[in-house]
Formats: sequence, C-alpha cells, structure tokens
Amino acid sequence: MEAWEAYQMYLGLKLHFTTDYDYNRYGGRTSATKASFLKRKDRNFFARVARKYDESTQDYFVSNFVQSPKGWLGDFNETNYNNWKKYKQSLTYNFITDMSFLFGQISHFDDIFSLQTGQHPVLLKNFLAKRISLETMVILQGLLNYVKRFDEGMKDDLVWPDNRRLIVKYGAFLSYDKEKCKTKLLQLVKETF
Repeated sequence: MEAWEAYQMYLGLKLHFTTDYDYNRYGGRTSATKASFLKRKDRNFFARVARKYDESTQDYFVSNFVQSPKGWLGDFNETNYNNWKKYKQSLTYNFITDMSFLFGQISHFDDIFSLQTGQHPVLLKNFLAKRISLETMVILQGLLNYVKRFDEGMKDDLVWPDNRRLIVKYGAFLSYDKEKCKTKLLQLVKETF
C-alpha cells in the first residue's frame, strides 16, 4: 500500500465516523487530490502506516477511530491497535462477560434498555462509565436493534447522538459470529432470569 492510498483510506474513515458518509457504500472514495496530500506536513505518517500495516491498514485506522472518534492523528498509535486486536480475539467471551455484569444490576432482561424520564438506560450508563465495551454495544445493536428505541426515548439527550453514531458506524467494521453470540446470550438469559 502507498502513502496516498493510506491517506485516502484515513479520509474516508474519518468521514465515516464523523459524518453521515458511508465508507462501505462509497468504497472509501473522497474528493481529495494527490496535490492536497503532497502539501500535508504529516504525509510521512501515512507512508509509515502504509508500509508497516500494509493489508491491515484499515484495521489500524478503525481501531484508532474507535478510541479517538474525532480522528486526530496525534491520538493514533500502535497501542490502540494492539489492544483492539487482543480484545477482538476473545470477542464472544468479552461480550458474555459484559452481559453477565449487566445482568447483575437488573431483575429482568428488558431492564437493560428501559428508558425512564431524565435517566439513561442501564446499558448506556455502564457504557459511558466504561464498565462495558463498545463492542458489546455494537453486538447488542446487531442482535436486538435497540438504537431506534433509544432514539425515540432520548430525543433531547446531549450525550446519546455522539455515542449512537459511534455504535452504528463501528458496526459496519466489527465482524463477529452473530449466531454464537445469540446462542450464548440466550443461554445466559435462561441461567440468570
């Protein structure tokens, strides 16, 4: 991969995570020109990333956008990428661990998503407190599609829109075994409630 290609990928992913642009739908294409890339002072960063990560450059950028949704290059580093890879290796286990933690706080499964006036749902509270992972939020969205419910119940909330965007946008890149997660979740629900 070339530095220019890495730059285009970065721009497409930045648009994906910060606007309504859909990276997969448009194939990551942007209106950036090679001339604008050559004027950048940080083009060596893109050359280094392209050379070091080659085929996994997209994963490197996605892992860093998850940690720094605004996409500031100063926050991008290899530690974010390595932690992301490590977490993904045991994704199903981590998901079930997070769900067990949530189930310890409620008496019925639906309580995770219950919206009460002036309060965030248990699921969102724990996510904001970093007690459960973004990946758990994405997997639950893939299995249960709770975002629409939260949209209706938290129309005037200041915190929800940015987190909603991150959950939905990251869902396009997080690959997981949906059937395995669903089966394990159902098993955990039967054991707990």
